[in-house]
Amino acid sequence: MIQLRDVRCSVGPRVLFDELCWSLAPGDRCALVGPNGAGKTTLIRMALGEIAPEAGARVLARGTRLGHLPQEAAERFDGTVLERALEAHREVRAMRDELDDLHRRLASSGPDDPGLPKLLERAGELQHHLGLEGEHALEPEARRVLTGLGFSRVDQDRPLAEFSGGWRMRAALAALLLADPTLLFLDEPTNHLDLPAIEWLEDYLRDFHGGLVVVSHDRVFLDRVANEVFELDAGRLHHYPMTFTRYLEEREARRDQVEAQNAQLDRRIRQLSRFVERFGAKNTKASQAQSKRKLIARLEERRVILPRRPRGLSFQFPAPPHAGRALLLLRDVAFAYDRTDVFSGARLEIERGDKVAIVGANGAGKTTLLRVIAGQLTPRSGAREASPLARMAYFAQHAAEILDGTVTVLEALESVAPPQWRPRLRSLLGTFLFSGDDVHKLCRVLSGGERQRVALARILLEPANLLLLDEPTHHLDL
Repeated sequence: MIQLRDVRCSVGPRVLFDELCWSLAPGDRCALVGPNGAGKTTLIRMALGEIAPEAGARVLARGTRLGHLPQEAAERFDGTVLERALEAHREVRAMRDELDDLHRRLASSGPDDPGLPKLLERAGELQHHLGLEGEHALEPEARRVLTGLGFSRVDQDRPLAEFSGGWRMRAALAALLLADPTLLFLDEPTNHLDLPAIEWLEDYLRDFHGGLVVVSHDRVFLDRVANEVFELDAGRLHHYPMTFTRYLEEREARRDQVEAQNAQLDRRIRQLSRFVERFGAKNTKASQAQSKRKLIARLEERRVILPRRPRGLSFQFPAPPHAGRALLLLRDVAFAYDRTDVFSGARLEIERGDKVAIVGANGAGKTTLLRVIAGQLTPRSGAREASPLARMAYFAQHAAEILDGTVTVLEALESVAPPQWRPRLRSLLGTFLFSGDDVHKLCRVLSGGERQRVALARILLEPANLLLLDEPTHHLDL
């Protein structure tokens, strides 16, 4: 369906990939993986035709219908959730609207109306086309998909503008699935889904007959929907025809084997190099030395360049301020937006050393509860009691999205860093995998995962004894 042939792409002076080849065929079910910033989203956009390769070619088979769910927030839509889901079939909806208008005109026309034959002819044409398009099945199927993604029947008929960005992404995903593309690209599709919606999507994709390319940090999801892995790293695309879990095992086994082979080659090259250094200037050994130089060149060509080993994010938290045992208490707390109750009777006690997970369906009020804990929202009733020694650091769900794109990575930290941290900001950024000139990148050119790391670094600069993290792993690589 799609071929990328020896393509090249760069961002400023940095080459993301060069002479890269990628072929996607009908029925392929691929996971695209690699470290943040390797160029996964860029590669997908090139496959979609949104970015032209600087060199090489993109070939798209005739009749291929592409579908793409991007990482970023869905655009605004002036209509209901159901209408957004049916957006891919807007031509069908336009025909239905025209037919409804014709029926109204026919109802008000008399039998002697000279325009009646044309109205009847056009109404017949529209009914025929709608029958061919299977219009009667579109709305039930759209409601089935929306229900699977977590929308209640009532919510499906509400204006989409009333929903959060995460729910708008769900509606966009529904529209994409209903469009029935022959090749589907999903970039972090589970970021805004709760567990029931993820499980529903897994089942749906297992029955999907088209090609599939998925970028995700959810290992279980990748195992369930993909049967081959493409790894993009250091400008190279490596293919593993296996599940994601087997890929992880195979990658390490292959790395160990290749490292051993490279080490053996290095030992042989050192031996030959010593001979050349020792006898290269002697006339009696000149021919042997020249022969060994050629052998060294051939051996160096046999060395395999491996993808770099993933570096773990390493960070030593600043020493937290001393506090007593109790940090925060919620006692029978209730909260409501206008007249809509979010929760009531909430009781929670957080003590030093506690590790608390807040779970629940999307829309249940997890973020609202976290903001009440952080003191950003005032409860309608009940009591919130925080220790006077509690020092909170709150990472909001969309913290990465509100970074100023016009500043560099280093400047983003300098703007919030306390004086004692300023001399160590480069070192801190190194622990968050920003090294060398990376610290001078503008935030707007960073990948989603890179922006997330910058946002986390900003939050963690201040010593805290109570961390509040709302979806901190969104866009982070595995």
